[in-house]
Amino acid sequence: MASQERAPLSRRDATISLGVGVVALLIAGLQPVILGGLEREGRLTSSQIGLAATVELLALGLACGLGAAFLKPDRVRLKMVVICLAHAAAMFATTWASGLGVIAVRGLAGLFAGLMLWMAISTIARAERPERASGVFVTVQTLAQLILAAALPAMVVPKFGINGALAALGVISLLTAATAAAGPNRFTPLPKPEKGGPKLGLRPFAGLFATFLFMAFIVALWVYLEPLAELSGLSPQQAGMAVAVALGLQVAGGAAATVVGRRWSPAAVLIAVGMLNAAIMAVLWSGPTAMVFMGAVAAFGFLWLFALPFQTLLLIQLDPSRRAAMQLGTAQLLGSSFGPLAASVVVADGEVRRAIALSAVLLACAVGLISLLALSGRTRVLLADGSTG
Repeated sequence: MASQERAPLSRRDATISLGVGVVALLIAGLQPVILGGLEREGRLTSSQIGLAATVELLALGLACGLGAAFLKPDRVRLKMVVICLAHAAAMFATTWASGLGVIAVRGLAGLFAGLMLWMAISTIARAERPERASGVFVTVQTLAQLILAAALPAMVVPKFGINGALAALGVISLLTAATAAAGPNRFTPLPKPEKGGPKLGLRPFAGLFATFLFMAFIVALWVYLEPLAELSGLSPQQAGMAVAVALGLQVAGGAAATVVGRRWSPAAVLIAVGMLNAAIMAVLWSGPTAMVFMGAVAAFGFLWLFALPFQTLLLIQLDPSRRAAMQLGTAQLLGSSFGPLAASVVVADGEVRRAIALSAVLLACAVGLISLLALSGRTRVLLADGSTG
């Protein structure tokens, strides 16, 4: 395996691959716009909004994991064109759906989006500088979500309703299919596990579970920021401003991670980020003033995307074959689905500060597990020798 020739992707191919992944994850930032619009038009109930969001994200995460496990890294162009076209069809089909039909179609959309995300993760996992590729990916992804979250409600929905926004996303997926036809046609196969050995060891699995817990902590807190802002006396406009600032700081966090890169130990960075987030939750629990609340939320947004590339590096340390890194998107998305689901249970009677307590428990478990992995053994990051293989 060590002698296997490595074939790096060109800059154009890598850009196309990451772009397909960005389109796959647009819905993660647009669910409030799309599902909220469907509810306003009477095509979803309030309870169905949460169900539709969970079904789509779960399908996305599971499909990404299955793609990493079973999709062969050849004939990529044909596969991606078909998948992107199917994703576009799911977007257009949603324009005719209501109620349970919306939930079913959004589940299909999540399935195809997860397979699209496989293309981006395949590129990141094989990159010479995976933390840089991951940082660029999450930064561009967040920027794209921000732009569309602002543009669709302001320019499209007032004229064409929520179906106009869905049609716009369908057109984006069609354009992505055309772009994927010009992208890479194969990826260098990853090293195979030792004959007779396990495909994924205990330490890489523990790293994936720590990532799951980390993302569950983040999103469980994120979805309750507005009611928490109300407890701190913020007006709806101030709460919206706090969220917008946090989104802007997410972009800065992703960009900062691409600069820092491998200068710092990924486990040390994630533990430090966890400790800073613990301080942020303590501030939020205390019922801070409006300005302090907004500052804490801004720091939370920065740390959110700053941590993601180091999750990639941690998994590559734990599994130099990079097979665990191929499952990173699945762990992140499943954690992102589990966090708000668990929070909705503990906040059932309206005590929204319980979401902070739940997030603190999830964070403590994630940081504890990462600390155990760091102490139990040190593995060197596998350098790709200038390749994407």
